[in-house]
Amino acid sequence: MNTELEPPPVAPLTTAERARLRNRVMDKTRPAGPHPARRWIAPAVGVAAITAVAAGTLVVTNRPSDDSGVAGRATAAAPTAARTGLEVVPDAEATVAFVKSCERRLHVEEMKQPFTVVWARRVPGKTSKATDILMIVKGSGASGIASCLTPSGGGIWQKDPSGWTKPPTQKQGLAGLTGGTYSTSEPKPESRIWMLYRARPEIARVESRYVSNGAVGPWQRGYVDSGYAYADNRTNSDLGAGDLRQEVRAYDAQGRVVPIQAK
Repeated sequence: MNTELEPPPVAPLTTAERARLRNRVMDKTRPAGPHPARRWIAPAVGVAAITAVAAGTLVVTNRPSDDSGVAGRATAAAPTAARTGLEVVPDAEATVAFVKSCERRLHVEEMKQPFTVVWARRVPGKTSKATDILMIVKGSGASGIASCLTPSGGGIWQKDPSGWTKPPTQKQGLAGLTGGTYSTSEPKPESRIWMLYRARPEIARVESRYVSNGAVGPWQRGYVDSGYAYADNRTNSDLGAGDLRQEVRAYDAQGRVVPIQAK
């Protein structure tokens, strides 16, 4: 009979395993009381998981802009005004933000300095007056590449940078890189889904809307900037972060629909 009371030894987690565990989707259970819990799915989807992004959050459509779609049962946020472009974040500022909010949180010990900022822009934050910095940062040599949203620090590291820097194929048009969903019922109901894509050179404009269990939001114009496309959709209803999807379509500089099969 085994009289040992101590559990068997367990090997410590590797750096990669710790990073995966830290970036795993968190879904708080609802408390016993009347106050529902806040739910957040972290924006931590990397190039290696693009297929999962497409299956989980992305719906492609090639319908023209005058197709308003099916009216959703949720109250949608008003369509955004014409997009004039995202503000470029200086490399020095982006590097400081990455080191402060992302480097330790993402466990990117493998990334070696000096860092190279591939792309960094100010994107809409949680409120209308707030902004976040969304960035793609490459380490020196072959030490990998990381995406990060600051100040939250959510993101992911990848060893192979090619999927983040090379354009998608002409057939694909767009390639999903990273994104996040958010939904809560308090202090007021709201839901959000955003995605960053690698875009073909011929794509000059993107439009997106949220889809969730029959609820469909209005088409909203996204941003196309230096080979990347950013799309952000919100509503003042708690739709459940796990149920949110983003439908996207693309146009060229002449306003013609660009067929896409985004991955």
